[in-house]
Amino acid sequence: MATGMLSTKGLKGLKHLLKSREGFTLIETVMVLAVLGVIMATAAPNFSKWKEKHQINGQAQKIYFDLMLARTTAVRNNNIVRVTFNTTNNTYTIHDDTDSDGTKGAGEAVKSGALENDINFAFNSGISDIDGNAVSAAVSFGGSQTVTFDSRGQSSASGSVFLLHTTDIDNTNDRARHISVLQATGAVDYWTYDGSVTPPWK
Repeated sequence: MATGMLSTKGLKGLKHLLKSREGFTLIETVMVLAVLGVIMATAAPNFSKWKEKHQINGQAQKIYFDLMLARTTAVRNNNIVRVTFNTTNNTYTIHDDTDSDGTKGAGEAVKSGALENDINFAFNSGISDIDGNAVSAAVSFGGSQTVTFDSRGQSSASGSVFLLHTTDIDNTNDRARHISVLQATGAVDYWTYDGSVTPPWK
């Protein structure tokens, strides 16, 4: 009798174990996939915005560090270093002018750079620079697209470089980036757009 009871309990335990190992039903699987689909559809636009913000930050920091490097190289090598931007092609060159003659001579290092990931030298109309002046060019150093650093670290002119993601051109300044150069000291600064302050940079 006792043996029969143990056997019955054993069978019940085995059935419970087998039942607990059953997979998802088709309806449960479809429901899970539907929920995942809704989550992904909601998250995709936010991920895209995050990715574009990450891209413009990376490209703006690249310009910032290359301008800093140009200034440091000019002081270290005791010569001028020229940085020339091409806003049409979204490219730039850094010329280490070792003889300071203003031309690219044999053996002088020239580094080329290019914006990537749909980032452009660009600005939207109505925006102002860090001094509150209306912006009229994406890159301007005293009206030129070239800035020169001398052996004292000073620059040929104060100026600005503005960057926008392609999707933001004629649309929004929210992710605009601005790199400024101060003539007297050659100081290079990195700015992020902030419409809550005036001028709108922090």
